[in-house]
Amino acid sequence: MKKQWKNILCGGAVLALLGWTVYTIFQKQTPGQLAAALLSADWRVLLLGVPLMVLFICCEAKATHSILRSLGCPQPFRRCAYYSSVGFFFSTITPSATGGQPAQIVSMSKDGAPAAAGALDMLLVTIGYNTAAMIWGVFALFTAGGFTERLGGQIGLLLGLGLAVFGLLDVAMFLFLFLPGPVKKLMYGCINLAAKIYPPLDKSGLEAKADEHLREYCRGADLIRRAPALLAQVIGLSMVQLACSYAMPYVVYRAFGLSGFGLGEIMALQALCSIAVGYLPLPGSAGAAENVFLRGFLLIYGESLVAPAMILSRSLSCYLVLLVTAIILAVGRVVRRPIAAQPRVKNGPEPKIEPSSMERAS
Repeated sequence: MKKQWKNILCGGAVLALLGWTVYTIFQKQTPGQLAAALLSADWRVLLLGVPLMVLFICCEAKATHSILRSLGCPQPFRRCAYYSSVGFFFSTITPSATGGQPAQIVSMSKDGAPAAAGALDMLLVTIGYNTAAMIWGVFALFTAGGFTERLGGQIGLLLGLGLAVFGLLDVAMFLFLFLPGPVKKLMYGCINLAAKIYPPLDKSGLEAKADEHLREYCRGADLIRRAPALLAQVIGLSMVQLACSYAMPYVVYRAFGLSGFGLGEIMALQALCSIAVGYLPLPGSAGAAENVFLRGFLLIYGESLVAPAMILSRSLSCYLVLLVTAIILAVGRVVRRPIAAQPRVKNGPEPKIEPSSMERAS
């Protein structure tokens, strides 16, 4: 019942934000003017967005391909691309992108990869993605810092909160990876304090969940020690992946025949807008992303083109990819045959996840 109410509230928030977006658009231009502006875009330039989004999915697929190979249970690259499509689809339609990673782990398990390997893959991909987002955010503040003054107080507040959330998550994940002992003591201390404040709290259950998460991070740290270049590769791929997404407004900018702002400036502004809404518990940041775009890119496109630019940019970077990945999932469920994961050494033993340093110590 609680989950049902949560979904209802989330859906209501999305509808309200989308309704406000539609109202904002048509408050300043008629449907005819909007259609005319959309048709004025050069579709040949817009087609450049298609390979960018293909590369967006392939970057995560390559990261998964490398991680699973390092774990001794490799999968063909085409299967890794399928896992990435699964993740993109379910992340887009679920609040805070919570459905993507579990769906990917299930898909890997069906192909014979151990669930622990899938969970570890998702952990490292998440660390890479969050780290890349923070790097892009810092770059954007230096490159497009002047734009932040024009974003307005509300978006500025969202941006500040977004940077704080991404930063805290990134620091926490690296502490979990490389300082599990002090982190465990801190977590247990917080659980004990919470139990004293609220006695009915399930203290033992929370401690068990904390231990489970710590074991997963310890496995990740052990894997990084065995393959030190792996994390750098995953972060690099995530940097390219985000670059593909952040470049989409520039493709639309050039499709309208506009000039004056460079690729780096527009990518930086898009990075700031994405961080401002990336932590919001909305499916695909729907509604919030559109409103932030309308405010943030007003200076870039002008009042007459900012709404059409938002529609084209979101259509290419989100809704078109959502449609394509939905088709891939539908076709995959019909024609896909599971391939059992094979160990790296031909005719060797079954793949397994090495016990973490925490498990060996215990």
